[in-house]
Amino acid sequence: MPRPTRQVLHNHLRAILRRLLPWRGSTMPFVFHERYLGDMPVPQYDHRRPLKILSFLESQKLIPRRSVRRPRPASLARLGKVHDAAYLQSLERRAGLSPILGFEPSAEAHDRFLSCQRAMVGGTILATKLALRSRGPAVNLGGGLHHARRDAGHGFCALNDVAIAISAFRKNGYRRPILVVDLDIHDGDGTRQFFADDPTVHTFSIHNRHLGETDAVASTSIELGVDVEDDRYLAVLREQLPPVIAQVRPGLVYYLAGCDPAVEDKLGDWRISIDGLLARDRFVMEQIVALAGGARSPRDHGYSSGRTGSQRSGRLRVDVPCVLLLAGGYGHSAWRHGARFFTWLLTGNDSIVPPLDIEFPVDHYRRLTKLMKSPRQSETKPGLDADDWGLNDEDLGAVGSGGETRFLGRYSRLAVERALEDCGLLERLRAKGFKGLRIDLDLSDPMGHTLRILTRGEQPRPVMELRLRRDRSLARDREFLFVEWLLIQDTRQGPSEREAFTLERPLLPGQHYPGLGLLRDTVAALVVVCEQLDLDGIAFVPTHFYLAKMAKPMGYFWNPTDEARFLAVQQSLRGLRLGEIIATIERGGVVDETTGEPFVWQPAPMIIPVKQEVRDRASGRAFADQVAEAAKGFSFGRVEAGGGPSGGEES
Repeated sequence: MPRPTRQVLHNHLRAILRRLLPWRGSTMPFVFHERYLGDMPVPQYDHRRPLKILSFLESQKLIPRRSVRRPRPASLARLGKVHDAAYLQSLERRAGLSPILGFEPSAEAHDRFLSCQRAMVGGTILATKLALRSRGPAVNLGGGLHHARRDAGHGFCALNDVAIAISAFRKNGYRRPILVVDLDIHDGDGTRQFFADDPTVHTFSIHNRHLGETDAVASTSIELGVDVEDDRYLAVLREQLPPVIAQVRPGLVYYLAGCDPAVEDKLGDWRISIDGLLARDRFVMEQIVALAGGARSPRDHGYSSGRTGSQRSGRLRVDVPCVLLLAGGYGHSAWRHGARFFTWLLTGNDSIVPPLDIEFPVDHYRRLTKLMKSPRQSETKPGLDADDWGLNDEDLGAVGSGGETRFLGRYSRLAVERALEDCGLLERLRAKGFKGLRIDLDLSDPMGHTLRILTRGEQPRPVMELRLRRDRSLARDREFLFVEWLLIQDTRQGPSEREAFTLERPLLPGQHYPGLGLLRDTVAALVVVCEQLDLDGIAFVPTHFYLAKMAKPMGYFWNPTDEARFLAVQQSLRGLRLGEIIATIERGGVVDETTGEPFVWQPAPMIIPVKQEVRDRASGRAFADQVAEAAKGFSFGRVEAGGGPSGGEES
């Protein structure tokens, strides 16, 4: 038998040390499973949220690859130790998810949802193990499924990961007191029910309204109502949490750092700012540090000369096992709150605010490069394009006529369809119930090339329609991909069926059907098209104020006067949600303070930059000076519905 090599022995020793020694990495561990990205059948839920957080932290060089740990999905036996057998059996049927999701999902969505939740339960179990081993924080980039009860679920929660993890470690002999700090906007009713009779687990929840019985032997349940703002929220937290920590003296803390209290959250009804959320997270962690008599690590007291203000406090050394869970957060900006919290926790720097541009999943769509790239001449026969597999328009049954045979002068019809399949747009449409789809290209219109995705049948309706052209009208030395027309709609609802529009998906000006939540995916694909065609960026003319607001801050107005006008109007509308902004403008609630006339939207070209030079133009001194000069001619105020002026200082 050959002797083991030095490398084999070294690897074996490292494996033993990993099992026996506490985790001593340069950063806290993050738990993540690819099943977390299951596209849940909930339109407000961004299934890429954990991946965006990881991508941002890696871009800041804050987490080495070895600190990302992959959990095992929880076994049915593990789930059965906490949840009733009859309830778990009901989840095997699609109808069993109806009370949890609000509708009966497709067979595929049913499997994805349960796989995602089982993986997140396994993630919380692994994060608990890592936190106890390291005597510090560990992050599960998911979890916080706090509505699931022993025998029922609701609010998108089928399995209670915290209750299952606590049960597992109690069975393994962990006996110290446990505190669950739940700052999701929604009541942690399921977790409270699990431990209602257990004095060793204290559940602490601040929420908008109670969702169940609040009686428990060790619980703090605080209902604040709607429209809560930073000052009240933080005041209640600072008053209520410290005495609970002092009383419980926990050996293990679960912190559900939900970001659905945020003002921009798609399901929340509070108005907490991104700074307010970070202040909340800082306070919670500082109280946990104080529990252990902790201090900042001596090696973290130093700071570079570039740091100012609160950054100088240094990074906290958390010496209490603490499991951090994402919990609730809905909409494509939800990831930013977790990214900022973890950035502060890793560095002590509270001034880093993640940008909005990562909301467009551009990196995902760069996979299109292989499909859209022209083949080398040596790979194809003369006169044939590898994208076409040697097929012509007649073979493909192509729609459209005229001299143009390539979409935007570059892409064959088959390449377009293959690209739509590869990037997942067609699959996402099928997941939303559009089973029969066909693609229609019109290359004959002088205004641009049109791409339509249509339903099949006697009366096909467009689900998505794009009219694009290459354009140099804004600047001689710049060429943009001009979006003449963009339509994404759920045409299964008749235009008169207004119940299709909800508080989360309001009827927007110019809209006749509900949207499909695919705008960011579409824009991301267009960014990749610009990169492939060597274009400077995407250009479009927003027909309504809300469209311009949605494009900020990724986009900016090409003309500095238009930029200044927009910023002045936006300032007068601060503190309002999207639906409130639309209603205020429509009723003439924004007034030009110079003329006294109601503000009327003036459409003007906007740019989403792709090339760095176009990005630099927006942030350059010359453009900023032009905007500042133009701003002197604009002054807008808001008039309340009753006719009086607004308070002006609402945030």
